[in-house]
Amino acid sequence: MKVAIVRTVITREKLMADDFTPDTEEIIGYEEVDEEEFYRPLVQFLYPKIKKFIEEEKNNVD
Repeated sequence: MKVAIVRTVITREKLMADDFTPDTEEIIGYEEVDEEEFYRPLVQFLYPKIKKFIEEEKNNVD
């Protein structure tokens, strides 16, 4: 899978105001990466939350 390497700038003032929209974005390159390696951190973060949500929904239905 090909991914873009992006340089993003957000001003300190925006960060302090909880505004995370970038002031500038620039593609500085591309890189070929393994899909499993790329998505693993996202899955490891989201899976427990989704599993807990589904279990809570099942308990609410019963």
